[in-house]
Amino acid sequence: MGNDREARQQELARLMLQKARQDLDAVKALRDNAEVADEIVGFHAQQTIEKALKAVLTRQGIEYDFTHDLSTLFEQVEAAGIQPPTSLEDVEELTAFAVQFRYSLYEDEEGLDRQAKAKLAEDFIEWAQGVVEASTNSDD
Repeated sequence: MGNDREARQQELARLMLQKARQDLDAVKALRDNAEVADEIVGFHAQQTIEKALKAVLTRQGIEYDFTHDLSTLFEQVEAAGIQPPTSLEDVEELTAFAVQFRYSLYEDEEGLDRQAKAKLAEDFIEWAQGVVEASTNSDD
């Protein structure tokens, strides 16, 4: 019975990682295109990290609220004894791209550091992949 549950968790975690990679692909494709708004690049970076965090929580069998708040998800991962690849401060600002900046303008004088956010999103994918694979290997 437990093996069926673990198999479902693993399958769902892998699906979430696949979806996160699709968002990362969008970030990479759009980051150097000045015609694409910061809000779009920021949204896909936020989505990449959100889905990576949710993949880890799912694989660990941890239920989480329906939320786009990266701080909440990040803290749940830490509470489970899993260390994310960076600090909370590095991801907090991206939460606004999930909702607020989808319907308003991102007005920062310096603009979004697209290269840094792409790297951050990529780091989260690699980290989540490692956690999911380590969990999978420990189940054998």
